[in-house]
Amino acid sequence: MTDTLSSGRAAGPAALTVGQVADAAGVTANAVRFYEGYGVVSAHRNGGNARRFTVDAICRIRLARAAQRVGITLKESADILSGIPPLCPDPDRWAAAGEELVRMGRERISRLQETVNELSTLGFLLADQSAARRPH
Repeated sequence: MTDTLSSGRAAGPAALTVGQVADAAGVTANAVRFYEGYGVVSAHRNGGNARRFTVDAICRIRLARAAQRVGITLKESADILSGIPPLCPDPDRWAAAGEELVRMGRERISRLQETVNELSTLGFLLADQSAARRPH
């Protein structure tokens, strides 16, 4: 399986450099290494000990970045994406991972909305005052 990068060059299945993944995913090279450290992506080392990534590393990083924006941690994203082997051609597995991230994101949004609603009524202040009056 090969892919064509935005630069027009062909890349083999495990031939993408850190820089190529970074450019295609819209992050820095340091961010790619950071995502690797959390297990969102994994690299193989070539003969010169340089990291080489499969093309799906780009999708994994993009999914994890989107998930982060709604409060899903990198560990949570990595756990979900770990069920998809490198270069997995099964769109159902990718869709299932995406659906799980969406479900988790909606759950977090719902909890945040509850908190905003609580803040808007300041009811949490009254609850804290009554708890403070209780004997211990």
